[in-house]
Amino acid sequence: MRRNRLLSLVMVGLLLAFLTSAGALADGDQPEKTIRIYTNRSESHVAYTLWVNLVERYRAEVNPNFKAEIETVSNLDQYKDKLKLYIAGNNLPDIFQIDKGPIAQELASMGKLVDIDAELQRLGLADMLNEGCRRYVAFDDGSLYIFPESRYGNTIFYWKDKFAAAGIEKEPNTFAEFLDVCAKLKANGEVPMAITGKASWNPLHVMYLPSFSVTGNVWINTAKKGETTFAGEPVVWDSVNFLDALVKNGFFPAGFGNIEYTDVMNGFLGGQYAMAWAQSLYIPKMDQLYDEGKIGFMRIPLNDRYREEERLATIAIQCGISWSFNKEKFDTELQRFFDFIMTNYSEESYKLKLFSPFDTELPEGMSTMMKNYYAEMVKQTVCWINWDDACDPITCQQMDDSVKELAAGLISAEEFVRLLDESVQENGIEYFQ
Repeated sequence: MRRNRLLSLVMVGLLLAFLTSAGALADGDQPEKTIRIYTNRSESHVAYTLWVNLVERYRAEVNPNFKAEIETVSNLDQYKDKLKLYIAGNNLPDIFQIDKGPIAQELASMGKLVDIDAELQRLGLADMLNEGCRRYVAFDDGSLYIFPESRYGNTIFYWKDKFAAAGIEKEPNTFAEFLDVCAKLKANGEVPMAITGKASWNPLHVMYLPSFSVTGNVWINTAKKGETTFAGEPVVWDSVNFLDALVKNGFFPAGFGNIEYTDVMNGFLGGQYAMAWAQSLYIPKMDQLYDEGKIGFMRIPLNDRYREEERLATIAIQCGISWSFNKEKFDTELQRFFDFIMTNYSEESYKLKLFSPFDTELPEGMSTMMKNYYAEMVKQTVCWINWDDACDPITCQQMDDSVKELAAGLISAEEFVRLLDESVQENGIEYFQ
């Protein structure tokens, strides 16, 4: 409680000082500034709306001569490809989204990214950043050059009536039980699990689960360097075989490789699929259904290779594809915009029913589902680590491509793991030296 009051006082003080200094200039004296923002979020995504609102509020309250040109590529694989082209052409936007993997670390080492930690320290907000969110975006050495988009909690949502109709009386506690639930749903005429194979992250996330729930994916820090192998990690086989079992048993929608994720989630919300792996940002669309007792969310199942007390995560905390600021473009006006963003990020997030990456109390008016979900989120002691983002760029691409083939049944689990280890041997060892 004291921490939250301190955060409120800090933000109020920052805002008053900020507006006082900004108000010293008349509108006509405010500097003209146009920035480029490159985002993976489409106009229909709430995180896109968050940034549009921050820009418009800054224009209204601080500098009417400030403008933002926003470019969006909603397919994550295509987004990353274009970002690589911007990097190669030395044409980075002022603000852009990037994961904390090797590409971001290389940009930081080249002096291309703003030191987010230093800027938050300057504002007195560094200690207010949620520790799980910090760990999600921080590099291996603890440095912070990207800012979390939000505090998302990923888990499996499900239709209670579909479970009841299939004779499923309780949520699955283990992954073996989860596969049994899928079998019962399919036998009752349901499509058990909503998924898209069009974007690599969706099958990757589902595949990660047996590893993440008991290890937090810490092992990836040695496997990516070739110090250990993917094939030598039991939880890797647990994970890859889990995805393979879902595919071979036909638990995914027909033609899922051609379905966009937005359509997948619309299908789930419309009752077309029994379960969906989704982020907490979909909670506002499920609030009423949750209150009516129609939709529920489950804890991540336990890998039954491990004891119950070794469970490290029940909901996967992650921060989306996070934000970086181009250091070469970080002039006085862009820094002033940065200060405004950080000062108002929590307030604007909760207006849109997004969980803030800063530790604050939930404001009044949050739904029962938001409150119940947040209560589970704050229990988490580890954060999500994407396997592909942790590896060298070539192995990352190999994983993104191969998981689509695995999910489509075009390659075996054994071949998938072999391809990863071969890529690490050829690329990862040298890259991380």
